[in-house]
Amino acid sequence: MKNNSHISPILPIAKQLGKFINYLVVSAIATASTIAIVSSAAAERREVDIRMQVNQDEGFAVMTRKAEILARSAAQRTFDREVIVSDVSVKVTAQTQEQAAIILQLIVSRSEWSSRPDPKVWATYFPMAKTLIGIN
Repeated sequence: MKNNSHISPILPIAKQLGKFINYLVVSAIATASTIAIVSSAAAERREVDIRMQVNQDEGFAVMTRKAEILARSAAQRTFDREVIVSDVSVKVTAQTQEQAAIILQLIVSRSEWSSRPDPKVWATYFPMAKTLIGIN
């Protein structure tokens, strides 16, 4: 008969511990993957359309500055109110009685906006709007 008294009792415990560690690693990877999938699925893009009336007495530069202020406010308000929103698109359209034209469009992610909340950096300007709506 063979005597097993010389085998350390730690060996079976170490094997069980190894299995448990493998289980923890696999669980952690699965949890991280699930969180990544859920957070990307939950991320949303919000679109905001703003219309502003044209004042023929003010120039296009003044109107563009007003559009930037409106776009900045809308982007900030959207990110502040809606935590799930990851990106925002703000379109500012100037309109007269007869015509309407987009002056600028601001498209920015939450991280970009938090690092630099300046509409001049993230906006696309449409200078042809000046001609389309007949402003000096």
